Amino acid sequence: MNEFARLFSIERNIFQRFVIVYKYIRFCNSDPLVKDVLQKIFDDTAKYIGEPEENLDEDKFLDVKGQALFSREFWIYYNNLEIIYGKMKKIKNCKLKDKEDFNTLYRLFSKPYSKQMLELSFKIVNSEVFDRLDQECFFSHNENDDKTYFEDDKSILYVKGKKVKINKQDKITNAHKILHHIFISNKDNLIDDFFYSEIAEDEFGELDYKSRKNNWKKYHNTCSDLNKKIELDIGIKNFLKFNTGRKGKLKLNPKYL
Repeated sequence: MNEFARLFSIERNIFQRFVIVYKYIRFCNSDPLVKDVLQKIFDDTAKYIGEPEENLDEDKFLDVKGQALFSREFWIYYNNLEIIYGKMKKIKNCKLKDKEDFNTLYRLFSKPYSKQMLELSFKIVNSEVFDRLDQECFFSHNENDDKTYFEDDKSILYVKGKKVKINKQDKITNAHKILHHIFISNKDNLIDDFFYSEIAEDEFGELDYKSRKNNWKKYHNTCSDLNKKIELDIGIKNFLKFNTGRKGKLKLNPKYL
């Protein structure tokens, strides 16, 4: 949104300024986040002082809250831009065959102060929209969004706010057991190395792990498959670091902690 304001401020051609305003309001009308914010501002205005186009009499002015007054002013500046959008949309549809609409628009917004007024309109609309988006982001932010953790009961791994479903069915998979060992059994030691032998005994009940020559391959292959799944599902590479051999071990990649 700020890019539209920047382009408008450096544009000298009046028609091109109108085009920038047209594209700006079209963006506001199509972007879901901006549309939602504008609707909330509209609702705030209507709640206290009626629809934005209603006249504000003296008694109502004295009773209304400060924030609602600002909302009222917001719509005045927004309407400056919306008027241009409406005219430009009509001009675009008729391909400038009828120049009267453009001439009217030109006369309306070609005053010595018109450019500054519209720049102020951009500034006020952008400022209020971004302020509200920042507030919503703050209040809706979940501290777990930035963490890496494993929901054991749902078999869902979360990495920096992105989630990977580990078990597709009720069956407990090898990948689930390894993640359980890391995040549940050793939740206070996530930076540690986890040896295949201890995972085999604690999670798989394989007390004879050390007597099986190539048993380490099961854990190595599970780590490899898990990394591939995580990369495929959420684009995160090398979630686990691991090696080969009977004394093999694995650990969480520190960059994801």
